[in-house]
Amino acid sequence: MNKILYTIGLIFTFSLGVMAQQKVDGVVKDSSGKPLSGVRVSKVGEFRYNSTTDDNGLFSLEVEEGDYIELNYADIILKRVKVSGNSLAFTLDSKQDAIVDLGFVKRTEETQTQSVAAIYADLLAKNATSTNRVNNAFFGLTPGLHLSQNTGWRNNASLNIRGRGGLNTGAPLVLVDGFPRGITNMTLEEIESVQVLKDGASTALWGARAADGVILINTKRGIYNSFDIDVNYRHGFNFPINKPEMADAYTYAMAQNEALHYDGLPLQYTAKQLDQFKTGMNPAYYPNVDWFKEGTRNFSQNNQANLMMRGGGKRVRYMALLDYKNEFGLLNEDYTHYSERYNSQIRNYELNLRMNLDVDITSSTKMKFGLYGIIGEDKRPNTAINTLFQNFYNVPAAAFPIKTLNNNWGSNTIFQMNPLAAIADVGYVQENRRLLNADMRITQDFSMFLKGLSADIAVAYDNSATYQDIGSKTYLYEVGYLGQNGLPVSETYGTNTTMQVTSSKLSAQFIRASVEAKVNYDRAFQNHQVGASVVYRQEMEEPLERNASYYRQNVMGIVGYNYANRYMVDVVGNYYGTSVLLKGDKFRFYPAVSAGWNLSNEAFLQNATNLDLLKLRASWGRSATDGLAYGLSNYFWVGSGNYPFGDGMTTVNGLKEQKLPMRQLELETADKFDVGVDVRLWKNLTASVDYYYDRRSNILVANNKISGMLGISSAQENIGKVESRGLELSLGWSQQHKDFSYYVNGNWAWNDSKVLENGQAYQPYSYLYTKGHKVGQLFGLEAIGYFNDEADIARSPEQTFSVVRPGDVKYKDQNNDGRIDGEDRVAIGKSTTVPEMIFGLNFGFEYKGFGVDMVFNAVTGLTKLLNVANVHQPLRHGKSNISTWYLKDKIRWTEATKDIANVPRLSTLSNDNNYQTSTQWMEDGSFLKLRNLNVHYTLPQKWSKKMKMDKLQVYAKAQNVFSIDKIKYFNCESVSMGYPDLFSLYLGVNINF
Repeated sequence: MNKILYTIGLIFTFSLGVMAQQKVDGVVKDSSGKPLSGVRVSKVGEFRYNSTTDDNGLFSLEVEEGDYIELNYADIILKRVKVSGNSLAFTLDSKQDAIVDLGFVKRTEETQTQSVAAIYADLLAKNATSTNRVNNAFFGLTPGLHLSQNTGWRNNASLNIRGRGGLNTGAPLVLVDGFPRGITNMTLEEIESVQVLKDGASTALWGARAADGVILINTKRGIYNSFDIDVNYRHGFNFPINKPEMADAYTYAMAQNEALHYDGLPLQYTAKQLDQFKTGMNPAYYPNVDWFKEGTRNFSQNNQANLMMRGGGKRVRYMALLDYKNEFGLLNEDYTHYSERYNSQIRNYELNLRMNLDVDITSSTKMKFGLYGIIGEDKRPNTAINTLFQNFYNVPAAAFPIKTLNNNWGSNTIFQMNPLAAIADVGYVQENRRLLNADMRITQDFSMFLKGLSADIAVAYDNSATYQDIGSKTYLYEVGYLGQNGLPVSETYGTNTTMQVTSSKLSAQFIRASVEAKVNYDRAFQNHQVGASVVYRQEMEEPLERNASYYRQNVMGIVGYNYANRYMVDVVGNYYGTSVLLKGDKFRFYPAVSAGWNLSNEAFLQNATNLDLLKLRASWGRSATDGLAYGLSNYFWVGSGNYPFGDGMTTVNGLKEQKLPMRQLELETADKFDVGVDVRLWKNLTASVDYYYDRRSNILVANNKISGMLGISSAQENIGKVESRGLELSLGWSQQHKDFSYYVNGNWAWNDSKVLENGQAYQPYSYLYTKGHKVGQLFGLEAIGYFNDEADIARSPEQTFSVVRPGDVKYKDQNNDGRIDGEDRVAIGKSTTVPEMIFGLNFGFEYKGFGVDMVFNAVTGLTKLLNVANVHQPLRHGKSNISTWYLKDKIRWTEATKDIANVPRLSTLSNDNNYQTSTQWMEDGSFLKLRNLNVHYTLPQKWSKKMKMDKLQVYAKAQNVFSIDKIKYFNCESVSMGYPDLFSLYLGVNINF
């Protein structure tokens, strides 16, 4: 009976609350004054009271005087306002009211206290061109996010946020729609926003995975009371650029003879043979093969087409995107189609489907569902892609012909392969990829029991698998040459086998599952807004590999307070556990606090009509990274060689301990401090400044300070420490005047770091210590010239790396001990991984439908090493090539050039002395690049309407347009030999219905 009376009382109380409500009518418009349809308007803390704007932007809602209402447009624009009167008019600005999503907390530019940078869909549509790798599209668009381009077939750019706070790669945690997921195969058109979480207050929300920052990507969702179809098609061309030019046969032969001469060895080619190479009269025995030109075509092509349907009714919203793309490699079709049985061209096909569904099951119950699937196929020759291209550069033009007179593949006893046969006649590798990601979240309003109370429960399950088919075969090759009597001699090696196909096998698999439960309290009354959440989350990651699974669990409390949008504070307490820590010691606590003061809402600035926002922020937070290996606390035994045993002294295999186990394990922990200012003036100018300090501790390193007298390798220890500091600035201006609009956004970031402890052993000289320097600081020898003659060698300090001859590099004896060895290495140049300064500039304009957008990106304070075989290290070991960089762009040491030389002599030996890490091979890695260029034309709406379209746009986009740098023949960010750097051009059309 008591329960029945209690329930009746609740219903009665609830009914009285309903009767006390008054109906308020309102209208919502966008920043240009147009009515905005599909905006969900609800009471703060009681979202079961809600309404949706119609085509005229009108809504009606039962509220009380003084209540706060929330306006939400497609989960991308959010605004809270206080009810005053019976008729209200609101403006939603897509910039100042854009949602800043931290994963568990949502804020706007006005109310955020954390340091978060955001990139939204409109900016991506204008300034991004990458079709096959989404993260390659973020260059130069936001401060603090550094991307480094990696050349190669479909390679991803490396991502770092505010440098590398520790000693490792510093890769950030990447999430899609709130769950850890990769972004490799995503489509630009499906992305709504990219949030870059940089400071401790935002990264503490993600505990032991967020020390290196977080990138949170939200995909597009539906819009109430709307229907929209968007069609995109683009056709792309990829042109190889920045590729080294290798010497022709005659030039190579001359260089080989020169190298042998300075090595003091017999020459390889006679004057008659050199003449044969020069004239090209006998290509069967004196060939001149441009392997790269023969093995590749001038450009490759790709296609992408996608169809997106987006809309909704009164209770259901949806977004569905179907995307197809393909890409073909640069290999010469004459060799990829060499066999009638298969095509070995490098190529990729991919079909992606994303579907986001939002359903208001009842007025107080909401469901969000997301599904993402991929079917992909990759194919290549049965030779690794980078190896294929390295072969083109490694085999000299004079080595052997493509085919012999007997129509066999040419080769010789040194290389024992043929670069073109490695494409055409070795079979293929085909990989079939399957991926399915699914997530669902249900949110329930419990405000009928307690105002402001609601709860979420969410689950996610991801499964990916790759199956591999391999067709394998070998080929016969012929070694032909002219004997001493001038008669042809030939020998054949290898066998021409039939292709054997390995049945499909699972080569990679990844399973990820997440469960989340969340209780929320959200109240707004008078000038106060209070929000609090308690979150429980559990994650599982299981790849196919052994000892690579991770299990994580955390309980977190979040509290936020906002007084009149003037004073704001957020507090986080995250108790986070990870399976990589030792048994019985899995959890750590990660707190954070951040505060903001919005001066523009103070009374003393109310008359500053041009000041839209002036906010001060400060934050501190702790997070960590748990990317450690398992087994650090275990004993491992390894082979120790043989020992005699017993009367017969029989040889027996032995074992020994590999290294001592760890008895205590910590995670690399980051304490991050941030102070920032956000400004918005004249409705058009935005600016932000941040100063940050990041102190890393408990970094796992090898403790080399323990004496070798121990007799066993010591355990690793959490003794590493690094501190980083930096400054970030961003400025933006946009304006429209009649038919002309333009925008300019610039950002700049400065980063400095210092290694405080890295476990380095005692060093006899202070300059040998790597601690006290920047993260990634380059150490090497100081080159002071070249040996002129034997007398110069005799009176110089002994160089211990290899036998030296005149023309070899001479190094400075730093400790004056008369020897050049490892104790003469000093800090040279700057960091090889973290630039001191990063610049980004994107700007564009549009006039009567015609528009241009550009993205520039630059870095300074970065050092690169020139150490690529065949280019910077030619002819080594007698089985490598030489490029024109060494022969034409540089002045190599010879007897005639010894006074002006800037690279050492040629040598066919290993010559380790010349190729030590030193100032000889150091280059400034600074650059300025035009990353993206977009030229577009939008048909006047009166014309497109006649064709039953809302919009028709044609465009041309280009990527890697030009670079101003100091490194020749290579992408200055990725100085390596392999699949070449590309200039990409895309022609496309976008139609909207």
